[in-house]
Amino acid sequence: MKFVLSPIAAVLASSVICAHAQDAAPFKATLFGQVVLPTGLKIAGTEFGGISGLDHDAASGLFYAISDDRSERAPARLYTLKLAIDGKGVHGIDIVSSSELRNAEGAAFAKKDVDPEAIRFDASASRVFWSSEGDADSRPAIYEAKPDGSHIRSFAIPEAYLPNADKTRGVRGNLSFESLAISPDGKTLWAGTENALTQDGEKATLEAGSPSRIVGFDIASGTVSAEYVYDNGPIFTKATKDPYYNDNGLSEFLFLGPDELLTIERSFALGIGSEINFYLASFAGATDVKGTASLKDIAAKAMSKRKVLKIGEGDFGLDIDNIESMTWGPEVDGQRTLVIASDNNFSPEQFTQFVVLKLDPATN
Repeated sequence: MKFVLSPIAAVLASSVICAHAQDAAPFKATLFGQVVLPTGLKIAGTEFGGISGLDHDAASGLFYAISDDRSERAPARLYTLKLAIDGKGVHGIDIVSSSELRNAEGAAFAKKDVDPEAIRFDASASRVFWSSEGDADSRPAIYEAKPDGSHIRSFAIPEAYLPNADKTRGVRGNLSFESLAISPDGKTLWAGTENALTQDGEKATLEAGSPSRIVGFDIASGTVSAEYVYDNGPIFTKATKDPYYNDNGLSEFLFLGPDELLTIERSFALGIGSEINFYLASFAGATDVKGTASLKDIAAKAMSKRKVLKIGEGDFGLDIDNIESMTWGPEVDGQRTLVIASDNNFSPEQFTQFVVLKLDPATN
């Protein structure tokens, strides 16, 4: 099903507005366009939304998107999409197909037994990798699947990430594997937690950030090859609306070079809105904490990072929503594009948003 831009969105699509880039950014970002889909939209009777992961296959032009519906509205699923992008802007989106994610037994996941969050397409083997924040027992997972969602294998998750009975170890609920990226050499799958493991530290607050872990899995063997600390920043501002919820966490990353990730920290404050911060984070010089039970037991140097872009409410002229997805898009007139997308949480107060940024090399 194809959707074209509304008149308002079409105006935004034709706009070119400089981003709020920080000093020494490797690129200058301009808005190239956006597509917004309303909550409640149904495709073949199933509600579309919850887009928490997005990746682009340059050969086919398709985008693979994953929904974080916990098999509550319909079986857990992935989508293939086509964004109409050319030299003049972004003109619409076509929801090409929907495929159910399958477990090791070949069945659809039971209600609340999965929480899909990130997806990456591996063109070299025509497969996808996807992550789940937690099953019915809050255990995270990372899977390899065919592009139609059928199961190939699951990765063995280190014990440090698995919640124990008294909740003193492992990932926190809804703060687990939000991020996935395939290394440029195609050998390693990297996964990142949104906030600290319980034994590693506290969740992000207004005063302090939270130490996430980024773990690398050797794709061939499925074993852990390395593990690093990524320090999230603090929450950007106080909430002003009851129940005064706010947060900040690592929601996605991509490789910009062999040892450097472009990361998103998505921060939200109820009554204020969202602030989306992009960083360049480097593995160089960071301590490999592979196999460490608790970060409190060691002195570890976290990955270095520097902010390169911020999108707050009104920046680019956007009503920015809950950005959880990021992928490199198609080249436009020889220039790289970055596509980010929001998870609407199936909330009538939110929307599904695909934003395309064009990246020009920095001239400073």
